[in-house]
Amino acid sequence: MNGLRRYVAAAVALLLTSATLTVATPAAAVVAGVAITGATASNGTTTLGYRATATHAGTLRYILVSIPPGSGGRITSVNGAVRTISPGVLQWRPSRTLTVAVGTRFSIPLYGVLLPSGGPWTLSVRAIGTTGVALSAGTGTLIRPADVRITASNPIPGQKTTLTYAGTVGRPGILSSVRMKLPTGVRGTLTSVNGTLTVSSGYATWRPRSGISVRGGVRLAIPIYGAVLSKYGGIFRLGMTATSSTGVQLMAGTGTLALIAPPAPMPTILAGSFPVRPAGCPTAWPTTAVENAKPGTGAWVIPTTMNGPLAAYLTKVSATCGTTVDLKVTSGRPVSVVAYRIGYYQGLGGREVWRRDGVPTVVQPAPTIGGTANGHPLRMASAANWSKTLTIPVDRNWIPGTYLIKVSDGRYAAYVPLTVRDDTGRKHSLLIQQATTTWQAYNWYGGRSFYSSATTGSGRLTFNRPYAEGQGSGQFLPLEQGLIVWAESKGLDVTYWTDNDLDVYGGQLAARAGTIFLPGHDEYYSLRMRASISQAIKRGVNVASFGANATYRRITFTDSTRRYFDLDRYTAGGSSTLWRYLGDAYASQPLLGAEYSCGVYAGNLRTGSSWLFRGIPVGTVVPGFLAGEVDYLWPGLYKHPGLGILAAGSALCKSTGRSTPMHATAYVAPSGARVFNGSTFAYGCFLVRRCPSNLGMPAQSVESRRVVTTMVTNVTNWVSRGTIVVPGGAAAPELRVAVPNHQLAEDDDD
Repeated sequence: MNGLRRYVAAAVALLLTSATLTVATPAAAVVAGVAITGATASNGTTTLGYRATATHAGTLRYILVSIPPGSGGRITSVNGAVRTISPGVLQWRPSRTLTVAVGTRFSIPLYGVLLPSGGPWTLSVRAIGTTGVALSAGTGTLIRPADVRITASNPIPGQKTTLTYAGTVGRPGILSSVRMKLPTGVRGTLTSVNGTLTVSSGYATWRPRSGISVRGGVRLAIPIYGAVLSKYGGIFRLGMTATSSTGVQLMAGTGTLALIAPPAPMPTILAGSFPVRPAGCPTAWPTTAVENAKPGTGAWVIPTTMNGPLAAYLTKVSATCGTTVDLKVTSGRPVSVVAYRIGYYQGLGGREVWRRDGVPTVVQPAPTIGGTANGHPLRMASAANWSKTLTIPVDRNWIPGTYLIKVSDGRYAAYVPLTVRDDTGRKHSLLIQQATTTWQAYNWYGGRSFYSSATTGSGRLTFNRPYAEGQGSGQFLPLEQGLIVWAESKGLDVTYWTDNDLDVYGGQLAARAGTIFLPGHDEYYSLRMRASISQAIKRGVNVASFGANATYRRITFTDSTRRYFDLDRYTAGGSSTLWRYLGDAYASQPLLGAEYSCGVYAGNLRTGSSWLFRGIPVGTVVPGFLAGEVDYLWPGLYKHPGLGILAAGSALCKSTGRSTPMHATAYVAPSGARVFNGSTFAYGCFLVRRCPSNLGMPAQSVESRRVVTTMVTNVTNWVSRGTIVVPGGAAAPELRVAVPNHQLAEDDDD
């Protein structure tokens, strides 16, 4: 009702404040044109609207209106006082002087009317001027509002339910049919009672066995049994129309039906045992603060002048102490292979851990493209045919963390990323995940990625090839390094793993960390990955997604090596690759709190007053912070109880050209776990003032970086329930090395 009041009040203000305007139509041609309407308010009362045109000019004294005999309620209005003159007649007197011209349209709302039974009614409107002259007079017909209410006995998408449509008859007649709009995608054998039901083109029409005489005010209720709802729900606006035997409309209106899917049930992921600690590997590792006090170096940085044909990859995405990984390089010249642990290190960003110089290499064969599965072309680009260049031992010198292995032949250079896990069984305060499956989906090395095109994109992707992005680092340098530099500069108790590790060890998440950070773009999730995050939240693990578009596409690893994963792009093209293709219960919002909208042109964020912006003046503008892709709170998807919108903004959607909202959200799960969804790519790259060069973001100022650093600190304090204390507050770490800005592969229709 409040929304309706605001709408009507705005109309009154507009129409009455413009009353001094005149119209060109001669006075003799102007008629009162009385129109009287009714709308059902949320509290069950009716709001009556009286409209009439001034046929004479003058200063308005009052307006007399009639209401249906027997009406009751506490009747109010706006912009004037309303009182009862005689039974069934009300007077509305304006709160200020109004001089009206011929042609001015009066619009008077009456709130809180309790209508009697029956209808329709012929009612009058009479506007009286200060001289006693009628400025307008006439009658109009009020049809009782239909007040359509639609309910579902089991309002869960994908399940069977009974739909009931109820509405109030506005005028008497012989009822011959009732037509009802069905929710999109309803199927099943639909039946009703006391008549016949036919279904066509998304509508169900009920007809009584014989004509039924109905009077105004009678409530019609038609049940529809056997409806099987679509797996996609939403908030539906559905119409209901009743027609007489002579074709006269006895009732017409719309009602809202919310069909919201709760979070999908997920399988239990067993924890399993931690890997056996090999001989020579420690039972505990140095703290982050101790590690970052070691001498750093800026030699890990590859200048853009060294970009070229040299490329390399590892046979493992992650490793642990006591294992080895094989390196495959294409160059044809001797190379140096140097492993750098990425952190803060006095602002130099890396520490050399291991090296081999003068390693011979060959020019490897071109990657292959092809493969089929279940009769479908996979179009997979693979360099599995490359020969091994070098075996790298991961020993006690490789402190758990994120690593960039720099391969250089003196002319060209490239990175190979590796994550080293802490498998000692120690529980850390924080675990930061690398989005390796998403890096691979966007990887175009060999001429194919998932996004090549609708007809040439890969249906299977492999880690057996170098990354074309980020000088071989995938999306690590463009989006993820900043969060790691920040965490290590603060000396947080942090450990690391990858998307692949989430699939393998996801059942151990609660034993490995109290809080997990998801990176800027963590889109591609297997069932085990998604189930592991869901299970961890239920077990009290806090989750902060410092990105957008997370857990969006569904993948299936082909075997236990997790070197290959498939996407179903054959059932329904790109749509069948989405988790939400399984139904609304599998959308991202029921898991993390908000849902992907689209890829955007960079938009500005204006800070608000929520805890996310504590320590930041309200109204501070962060240029370009809404970038890459954004999420928002969809009204038709499951909303966690108590979920709040912490930040809101809008940016221009690339695929539609229209403005799209962004909402950063947070909720507390029944387990006590706290979940934050950041809803933009920009957090990590703002921390180091080095955002992807092709996202249209202006250069990050010192002030913008300070604001985002404060936001990340606030999120860490909140989501960890105070168990992670960020030393130095919101102070931002400074990198003393010049790291190139990298482009980020995009897909506007993602």
